[in-house]
This record gives sequence, structure tokens and C-alpha cells, in this order.
Amino acid sequence: MNTKFLSFTQTVNLIKAIGDTRTVIVKGENGIGKTALFHHLKRDPDFANHIHVDPIDCTQLSDGSVWMPDIDRESGISRELPNERFGVSRQNQKGINGAKPALIFLDEIEKARQFIKDVLAPIVYDRRVGNYHMPEGSVVFCATNLSVEGLGDSMQAHLRNRLTVVHMRKPTLEEWKQYEMSRPEPCDVMLAFAEEYPQLFDSFLDYEVGGKYAGKDQERDNPFIFNPRITQTAYATPRSLSAASLIVNRRDLMDTETLQAALEGTVGQSTAEALSAYIRFGSDNPSFDEVRANPTKARVADSPVAQIVMMFKLVTNSQDRDDVEAACQYVARMREEMQALFVRTVAASPKVGTFVSVESYNKLMAENRIFIA
Repeated sequence: MNTKFLSFTQTVNLIKAIGDTRTVIVKGENGIGKTALFHHLKRDPDFANHIHVDPIDCTQLSDGSVWMPDIDRESGISRELPNERFGVSRQNQKGINGAKPALIFLDEIEKARQFIKDVLAPIVYDRRVGNYHMPEGSVVFCATNLSVEGLGDSMQAHLRNRLTVVHMRKPTLEEWKQYEMSRPEPCDVMLAFAEEYPQLFDSFLDYEVGGKYAGKDQERDNPFIFNPRITQTAYATPRSLSAASLIVNRRDLMDTETLQAALEGTVGQSTAEALSAYIRFGSDNPSFDEVRANPTKARVADSPVAQIVMMFKLVTNSQDRDDVEAACQYVARMREEMQALFVRTVAASPKVGTFVSVESYNKLMAENRIFIA
């Protein structure tokens, strides 16, 4: 395939570079983190002084959702008053001293009805709602799905020509792991599962002409991910895998049948069935408290799957130097390939600074010949 696909970080950088003057429309398959672009930019220091408008689902807009007419009978004219969701008003517009720019994200724009696209056009092209121009520095960007997904995304060519259209790819396994480990409730079972099933991060486009798996049967070889050629009620995407993480983390609050049904309804039957083995093996491991209390004696499971789950549990649960010391002493008793995976996982995690301050972790790095630049 000749289409260039950008990473999440590249897409963010593009929006930051030109988003105040030209609208970027981000196309990508469902569930890969297009909406997360807005939340990432919202936290960026460069947008600290912006009005952060909640993401706008263009399919939900109707008459009056963008602007409403206001009649000035004394002057014999009418005006267009902008909806507050766009962050522009009489007191906050271009030319007003102290006006704050807005960060606006128009989601699912190509699924919107045509008259909504027409109403949104001044915002997308001119940074204007009715007669109100947005303050300098306002950023507007959009997202939509790939047309080949068959979800109803389309836009007329002459309208698209006024936008900068880019394609964003799915995150890689390593990119998703970094995201998962930075969440408030990272899931050791899901991290281990993803490590052993990297095909979860393949795309259906890989099976199209020109893709790396062209000619292969996706339904047979990768039943986990979205497949536009068959009917699916659920499937694995980066978004649904993170949702499944929450379910797995709270599995103690439900029986086995409920857990399985919830997972199947979130990531699909094939993914849920494969994931079940990791949940079972994970139950063979000691708790983190047991490891912290006695790292040289706590039980080490024989199963490689259980050891992978345990390795991620150690990384996600370690909070301070004492935790790290206990985790490293325990890992030193595991299979060599688990030690190497542990060191690599820590090196890519937000907790790497705490780990490298502990001698036992540096010893594991040296023994596995893994070094952090």
C-alpha cells in the first residue's frame, strides 16, 4: 500500500505545527486512539492557555447545534449567535484584548449529514462561527474512519481539498504497552496477553493488496481484530483492549461466567477465549504483597505464561525503591528470558527512573546486556 500512515506522536506534532492555520483531518480505523489526540493535546503545556472544548461528535449535531439566529429589530438585521461549545462569544473573539484561543476537535466529521458539514465549514476553513472569528492561535482538527471500513465516511473532493488529510496507524505493541502502563489501573494480565499476541496490533489493511499479509485469510489467521468482510459484534482494538483491562482488574467482583460474557462483549469471542488462559495462569502467582514480604522465598510458578503475567505484575505494582528491590530479587529466580523481558519492559515504562536507582536492577541489566541510552 502506498498510503503513508503516521504514528500517534507524528500526528500530534503535525496538529501542533499547523493546526492554528489549517485544519488537519485524521483518518484511521476505529479504536486506535484518534479521540485520544485531543486529550493528549489538552494536557500539552502549549495549550495551557486555550479553552478546551469537549470533543464534538458531528453525528450528534442538529439545527441550532452550531449557531442560532438573533434578530436585532432596532437595527433591522439578524445575527448568528454561536453555540457555547465552540468557545467563541462576544467577549471571546478575535480582536478582543485578553481573548483565549480554543482547541476544537470535530469527531466523526465525514459521518455527519451534509447540511451539518455545510454549517461546520466556516469553522473548519475560516475559524469562524457566524460572524464571530476565533481568537488567534485557535486550533481546529477533525477525525474520521477509513472509507474502506464501510462505516459511512465520505466527503466531497472539493471540500477535502481545503483540508490537510493524513492517515494515522494503529499503535504498535510497544506503544500500547507504554500507554497501558501509564494508566491509573494498568493490568498485568492484559500486558502479558498482549506481549504473547502481537497480532492484536495488526490491521485489516495488512491483508489487503500490497499489505504484509496480502493473500492470507484474515478470518482464519487473525480472528481477533476488525475485519470489514465479516459481521462482528466485538473485536480487539487498542481502545477495547484497554476497556478489557478494567474488566480483568475487577474480575474478583464477578463470577467466571459474567467475566467471560463481559470480555466477549468487549473484545470478541476469539480474543476473550485466548485471554482466559492468561487469567487462569495469573491466579497461580503469589500476590505482590507476598513477594515484597519475602522475595527470595515467594512461590515462582512453573508455567511460562504465569511467569509473564507475574513479570508485568511486578512492574506495574512497584512504587518505590523497596518495591523495586523486592521485585528484582524475585525476578532473579525466574527463567532467563523472563529476566530479559522484565528489564526491557521496565526500560520502556514510566517507572524506569525509580528502577535504575536500585543496584539490583542495574545488575539485571548488565547480566542481560541491556542498557538504557
